[in-house]
Amino acid sequence: MKTVRLAALLLFAIAVPGAGAGNQPHPVLDPLAANGEWKLLEPVRTFGPDNLYEEIDGEAELFLPYGMKRLTVAVLGRTARPGSEVRLELFRMASPREAYGIWSQYRHPDQEVLRIPPSEAVVSDASADFFRGETFVRIRSKPGNGSRNDVVGISSEIVALLTGSGSPPEEAKALDDLPGRISGSILYQKRAMLGYECLAPGFEAKFSTANASGHYLLLPPAADGGSGRKARLARELPAYREMSPALSAARIPSGNLWMTPEGGCVIAVAGKISRDQAGPLLSSFARRLKGVCRPAP
Repeated sequence: MKTVRLAALLLFAIAVPGAGAGNQPHPVLDPLAANGEWKLLEPVRTFGPDNLYEEIDGEAELFLPYGMKRLTVAVLGRTARPGSEVRLELFRMASPREAYGIWSQYRHPDQEVLRIPPSEAVVSDASADFFRGETFVRIRSKPGNGSRNDVVGISSEIVALLTGSGSPPEEAKALDDLPGRISGSILYQKRAMLGYECLAPGFEAKFSTANASGHYLLLPPAADGGSGRKARLARELPAYREMSPALSAARIPSGNLWMTPEGGCVIAVAGKISRDQAGPLLSSFARRLKGVCRPAP
């Protein structure tokens, strides 16, 4: 009876306003409640773009550019372990790419990564972050004995309940294979890269080789075929210049920015890097993008 009442409470609390939404089940919380292992400790709360700041004030500006549609927050505990507490945040994003983009903002070098097929979770003894499909999941546990088991256990259950891919976008996979790429440094940026709005949206990764260090950048195909992008880069990047039909450059605070078109994309390396050093890196970059950078339709 308690399990049935909990499932009913969850369903009522997370119903999304709108035509026909009152009886929609929740694909994650309902099964968690139904199996009896987890119990709800607080009423479930939901937030949209207009009131997201009420729950994560100071972080809302990070999520909104990635098309956050709804945040569902639940606080649960293990039925068999009194005192346990897990805060679950389910962010419904505009697309799997945006869900990956938010996840990448919380992914840093030297963090522990746990493979929970088909997703990859960044974990600690009291936290887990991962995405699958259009959902970014953030889990935080009250520190104490068993907290790691709680976050890993509930993460495994949630991954199995979500649908969609847990794999990064193709562009991120291409960056992952580049020379000297620093593990955990790949980002999908919607607002700016290296401080410049004209370089976004795009993918970024840090690298360090024997001869150079800096950032790889990948700007996906532009809807206008790239003509507007080229003019904006020339207008907004400091000391922008065309070195050849296939190479342009700019001078930014972190050093030189070397850019070249590849298919419908623009690829770049940035840092204290000479033209001679940039050439082999850009060539290697281009080889790994075959089939990825098709022009926008």
